Amino acid sequence: MILGRHVTIERCFFPLMVVSFFYASTVHAQLPTMDVVTVFNNTTKKNQTYRGKIVSYTYDELKLQLVSGREQVVASPLITNISSQWNSDYIAAEGYMFERRFERALISLKQAYTNETRDWVKHRITALIIQCEQNMGNWHKASNQFFEVLLGQQNNTPYLTAAPIVWHPLTSSGELLHRGRELMKADNPLKQLVGASWLFSSPYNDDAIVLFKQLEQHSDKSIALLASAQLWRSKTPLAKSEDVRFWDQAITELPKELRAGPLHVVALMKRGLDMHEEAVLTWMRIPVLYPAQHHLGSEAVYASVRELMDLAQYDEALALCKELEMNYKETTAGTQAARLESDIQSRIKARDAIKQEGDSS
Repeated sequence: MILGRHVTIERCFFPLMVVSFFYASTVHAQLPTMDVVTVFNNTTKKNQTYRGKIVSYTYDELKLQLVSGREQVVASPLITNISSQWNSDYIAAEGYMFERRFERALISLKQAYTNETRDWVKHRITALIIQCEQNMGNWHKASNQFFEVLLGQQNNTPYLTAAPIVWHPLTSSGELLHRGRELMKADNPLKQLVGASWLFSSPYNDDAIVLFKQLEQHSDKSIALLASAQLWRSKTPLAKSEDVRFWDQAITELPKELRAGPLHVVALMKRGLDMHEEAVLTWMRIPVLYPAQHHLGSEAVYASVRELMDLAQYDEALALCKELEMNYKETTAGTQAARLESDIQSRIKARDAIKQEGDSS
């Protein structure tokens, strides 16, 4: 699988995609719904729209049979949006994912898959199912479905964001440790990367680091950069300003859907260098641009709250803390929200008391 390619927003795989229905009609009859593909034209620097029937969609290209009957091939990296007629279960699932009701979304997605006949949509639904499993913390299931089902359907998948690479400490069960070690021993470098990411904070940390160092030399630039970013998870306190500059640029060389984890690592670097405001801005790109990365998003919001507290920006910290409690309450970071909020409220009271004393004097 080739990872080293630039891709655009459609492929960041937001949990709530734009759902639109396009109908061509005559005076007396309504024709079947068309698929609508929006592509960025590098020459005109504007979006261009194609309407027809999607024949296939891979990491490299999308084939569309136009209304005229002619086949149009567009490069997948240039796609900014795909609209189609989704079945009711699919639409319901996207709504549940937007509300972070992942168990309910999973039920609707499985039903949507059963009722769907188009291969490219079934592949898209499979990727969403894997994302739900990740967001519920079912990393073992997500791994099996990604490597055995999704890549079994289509090795050249456009949904690399479903790869269950972990960028935060996991509570490792015996099953997870066993599966992680199995993946590390595989021939597939993406499997190795996934397995090592799971075991980074486990008793097998040394083995994971050795593997990351090997993958850092891989010919696939994306694999190499991701492995290098994983290595930085353990040495962010050693980062220098030139390391931050390097990674700010290196991240842009990754496919968009693979940038969330490295952004988290760079934010940790910036925090260590007392670049607190820059760290917050970097962290907040994760929940905004990659809301499907639920657990990593919660870690980013939590870290941002702590940074804002250190900056004495307590009102902003409090607002973000409420978001952590509301949207990520079932995650490890989300369970800290109530304690954080109490601490922030105490600091606000102390700040206001000092201000009142100053005004009265």
